[in-house]
Amino acid sequence: MTRTALCLAVAALLNAAPAAAQEVRVPFADLDLSSAAGARTFDARAAEAARGVCAVGPRALVNDNCVRRVQQEAVRALPAARQDDYARARRGDRILAMIAPAWPA
Repeated sequence: MTRTALCLAVAALLNAAPAAAQEVRVPFADLDLSSAAGARTFDARAAEAARGVCAVGPRALVNDNCVRRVQQEAVRALPAARQDDYARARRGDRILAMIAPAWPA
């Protein structure tokens, strides 16, 4: 897997043949997924990529269920450490460090 893009094989859901599977790229290397802003940007990129493959019919209506599934798959395809950072940022968890003296007071 390259650092600059996340590749996903996604089948276009609803009214699509299995041969309609498409690859979706969601760039994430430039994002700090441990921050809320980075997680929001990743979500926006994944949603935009998903809308491109989830459009069905002659009027290109977007299937919201398909978009959600593609977004979930994008998160699952992240490296484990980046998934953890993303999950913490989405929950609003803060990573805190506790500094204690090396000797008893």
